[in-house]
Amino acid sequence: MVQQRFNILPSLALSILLLTFSHTSSSNHESHNDHEPEELLSDDDFYVDEYSENRVFFTIEALLGGKTLEHVTFENGDTDSIHAGSGVYFALGAAHLMFDKRLDVGIKGGMLFDAVTAENALGDKSILSFTRYPIDIFSHAWIGRHGGISYHINPTFTSDRTNHSANYHDALGVYAEYLYHFTGTGTALGLKYLMINYTNEDTKEVANGSGLGITFNQMF
Repeated sequence: MVQQRFNILPSLALSILLLTFSHTSSSNHESHNDHEPEELLSDDDFYVDEYSENRVFFTIEALLGGKTLEHVTFENGDTDSIHAGSGVYFALGAAHLMFDKRLDVGIKGGMLFDAVTAENALGDKSILSFTRYPIDIFSHAWIGRHGGISYHINPTFTSDRTNHSANYHDALGVYAEYLYHFTGTGTALGLKYLMINYTNEDTKEVANGSGLGITFNQMF
């Protein structure tokens, strides 16, 4: 059994919330200096008033869910595991607004990964990880919220603890998200649900990779 662990998801989720708070607090301070109160808006108002027809942005997400790929048991009795739908997603993207800014289409891509680092009493470390490289094509309509398709390239699971690795076929999924934007900052925070399945290249076993989480977007 292993003695210590480090899971990246809880710290990342907290970092997203702190980052959002930092951006909005800074904007609130500037607004108070100008005697203009900060206002929280939905997608519909935000896109029409805030940005030009083309924009660039980056995204940070923390997702939880999906099939368990491997368990780890620690010396204190705690357990941890790698799930096919969990992970941290870093992405860059661009979008174009059309039809009088009532519809946008865009693309983003990056790296989605989950990792658990375990260490035994002798100081030997092992890492469990599940990595994939999504490319997302999305759209936002005036009467709806964000949604799109997500194509995951080269999903790979590795475990130093058991010397086990598994490659999965590229997979196509869909997702939906709901965002709230903070005016004057380019910052958006919301919820996302991804629905996708991964097929093992060797065993043909299908792993549910769906996940629910929070998403942070910063637009320029």
